[in-house]
Amino acid sequence: MSRAKTNPREALEDLKKYPAFQVLRAKAEQHELQFRPTESQALKKAGTFDEVIDSRTESAWNSLVDCRARGMNQHEAEEVALENILLPSEQEEEQARQDQQEQMVEE
Repeated sequence: MSRAKTNPREALEDLKKYPAFQVLRAKAEQHELQFRPTESQALKKAGTFDEVIDSRTESAWNSLVDCRARGMNQHEAEEVALENILLPSEQEEEQARQDQQEQMVEE
């Protein structure tokens, strides 16, 4: 039985050397600071801000690679991958929570 060929993931330290990865990470960091300020402050206070941004960026990068390998064009792949770094704003999350609670009360 043949095993599916898997593409080994590159180490984060190697990814950080790529200009495209650096741009993706900058986008993740900017989005986090702008749209998720409370979470950003908590992560910085805990000393995990950079680690979280790196992890999200790595997930987005790997998603891009996987999508492209499956035949998606760059724009389609980005649409899928950017969900890993462009999280909903804190206000959007709060509104979704309130909407969900209202639906539960109505049922």
